[in-house]
Amino acid sequence: RVVQPTYAVEGDCAPALDALVNLVETRPRAAWLDQCSSWKAAHPFAYTPAPGGVLKTQQVIERMYQVTKGPMQDKLVVSTGVGNHQMMAAQFYRWSQPRSIVTSGSLGTMGFGLPAAIGAQFSRPDSTVVLIDGDSSFNMTLNDLGTVAEHKLPIKMFILNDGRQQMVHVWQKLFFDGRLVATDNYNPDFAALARSYGIEAWKCDNESDLTACVEKMFATPGPVLVDFAVHPDICLPMVAPGKALDDMFLPGDVTLDDDIKMEGMAPS
Repeated sequence: RVVQPTYAVEGDCAPALDALVNLVETRPRAAWLDQCSSWKAAHPFAYTPAPGGVLKTQQVIERMYQVTKGPMQDKLVVSTGVGNHQMMAAQFYRWSQPRSIVTSGSLGTMGFGLPAAIGAQFSRPDSTVVLIDGDSSFNMTLNDLGTVAEHKLPIKMFILNDGRQQMVHVWQKLFFDGRLVATDNYNPDFAALARSYGIEAWKCDNESDLTACVEKMFATPGPVLVDFAVHPDICLPMVAPGKALDDMFLPGDVTLDDDIKMEGMAPS
């Protein structure tokens, strides 16, 4: 991102930070924190609902947060795969405890979500572990449903299924003249697959059933998988490569139907 630092420090990170830390003074920042809170209230993360009660990824994650916020959240761990759903989880699920979200935030390893959820459930057997995954990422390691079933791990699995590698699809449209290559998925029936392992599973494809579906997931003992049919969307805000932060696209500024082309390398 194009941000000019006030001071630039060159050197090995660890000793440089050791040298700098004693130069930093602790100062009250109440006014600044209040300003940040007011900006968040005035400009919350947002999305445009799909017509006809069709679900969107953001909507499912937001509803999961609404159902679980409160005392349940104190013992809840969220794992994500990699893709649009991962970024939307960071936007629309507001965790309240440290070390309660497990995600591949730098290397971005697709397929990370389910194995990480399994590890989190073994590590915290008394916690509720939630997997938020996209269909593309879930396809990479769905064979680990066998591990979930074998060990009777009570993971609640939200599969946000838009039938695409949506993040890559968006980049191809925006950065590669709309040349769409190998981003449409040929998926199995995820609910039927989970049931073949003896895991409770069903599908949800409309807003009217969403709240009851999410509540049922958490009320059902043992592992649960739900295949949510969601409408593909773009994750905003977005900053194009080489652009400044004040050039970002905000929710409502751009849709996948707009005829736009961005210059520079696609995000990686």
